[in-house]
Amino acid sequence: MTHETGRREFLKGAFVLGGLTLFSSPLLTACAGTPAEGGGGGSPVRGGTLTVARAADILAVDPAHIGDNEAIWMVSNVYERLYRTSTSGTAEPWLATAHTLSADRLTWTFTLRDGVKFADGSPMTSADVKFSIDRTTKSKDTGWINVAIKSVAAPDPKTVVITTKSYTDMRGVLSFYGNGIVPDKFGGRSEQEFFKKPVGTGPFVMTSWAVGREVVLDRNEHYWQSGKPYLDKVVLTTVSNDSTRTLQLRGQQADVVESPAWSQLDELKSQNNITVQSFDSTLVYFLLLNTTTPHLSDLNVRQAISHAVDRPALIKLALFGHAQAAGSMFAPKWPGYDQTLTAPQRDVAAAKAALSKSKYPDGFELTYSIDGGDAVQSAVAQSIQTNLAEIGIKVKISQFDPTTLWSLIDEGKYEICHRKLSLDIPDTAENVPTLSDPAVGGYAKVAGYNNPAVVDLGKQSIAMSDPGKQTAAYADLQHKLNEELPYVPLYYVPWSYAMSQRVHDFEVPSTGDYHLEKTWLSR
Repeated sequence: MTHETGRREFLKGAFVLGGLTLFSSPLLTACAGTPAEGGGGGSPVRGGTLTVARAADILAVDPAHIGDNEAIWMVSNVYERLYRTSTSGTAEPWLATAHTLSADRLTWTFTLRDGVKFADGSPMTSADVKFSIDRTTKSKDTGWINVAIKSVAAPDPKTVVITTKSYTDMRGVLSFYGNGIVPDKFGGRSEQEFFKKPVGTGPFVMTSWAVGREVVLDRNEHYWQSGKPYLDKVVLTTVSNDSTRTLQLRGQQADVVESPAWSQLDELKSQNNITVQSFDSTLVYFLLLNTTTPHLSDLNVRQAISHAVDRPALIKLALFGHAQAAGSMFAPKWPGYDQTLTAPQRDVAAAKAALSKSKYPDGFELTYSIDGGDAVQSAVAQSIQTNLAEIGIKVKISQFDPTTLWSLIDEGKYEICHRKLSLDIPDTAENVPTLSDPAVGGYAKVAGYNNPAVVDLGKQSIAMSDPGKQTAAYADLQHKLNEELPYVPLYYVPWSYAMSQRVHDFEVPSTGDYHLEKTWLSR
């Protein structure tokens, strides 16, 4: 998938508004995609090198200073967290085995797992955990996740005590990629030297990074799970061209292909020696509307656009049918998703009626901004361009370098554009502020969306500790966003991979950070 650095920039500071409440809902406990199985299954076999052809290189290796998916997915196999997102979509204990919560719901006490060592053989203790969390809290890149933390203490080597400013479910926060554990004071090295040859507690250790070409991960011989990982080595290659990645899979130069082109999935499924696997994701793609512009400040115009969009048609054209039409700004794998909000059917008559009630009944011109070179965005834009032309809105499609477009969006110099949003942790509270409160500098800010009632609803919903009440509040928020339409939901997509049938137990949770300690290759 494409980098999400800009999206995560928008999420910074979100948690200052209130606590996160992590709970288990039917949607979260549903299967998030079964582990990939190669030919015949069987018992795990030790050894071998897994080569994963990925669309882009990593941008950094420091968990406190990353934001791109490629780096997040790599470091998740090098540095582990106290909790992590399971393949069923819940926060599961990982380096922590138990916790207690004080009566005032502000102090969390965690017990660390026995026998955990870093890849250099040194034991992990609470001092390492405190150092890592404190370091991330101070980070300009990832510190927003820890805004609710008041203090972290390490009273003994096996215990970590975290005090929060307000009630926040720390299990979700501690599953965040930025809270990966590194050695206290970098094990006696300088920060710069450490990240040249970093060590974590994960199943693999990064042994080399040839920028722009490949990252090599070797088996961590000190891994705390006996007998794992099964693989000796993982090589993450950078192959930006979709067709080249597919050719490498067919030619056995790659074992796994990340993000195969949607146009190639059906053909790949027909190959006898290839498995195509789709895993439920938390991704939602939508139209971001700048409601500060004259045309889009009119709710009737926004309603007309939503009515006019033919979601099934654009999914067929741009994604070759491999997506689900969206009816909410919450994806189905977000806790609190309201499944009654089905995608609206295209209704040209309703679109024209809405436009006739606006200040622009005869139509107008609109600029649709997309990332240059993104075939999916281009196809979606062309489909919507055709849809809106039928109701009198003439759309001009403008392409920009992705970094330039993010800058234009942040400055409010756009009209409509194609964006996405997903969860990094199994807690919807991560994204509620960016959708509802312009004060956090998120999507609400750049959309010019400022409804005090919605701001309050967002703040109240993420601070609730009762799952039933929170679900109801989240439903209210989704309905309100659909009524006011600062965003037009388009579609939901899975995480998609194509792989050799010799690959087994390749698992991807809904947050996308795949886990490789159980993955193995048949001989």
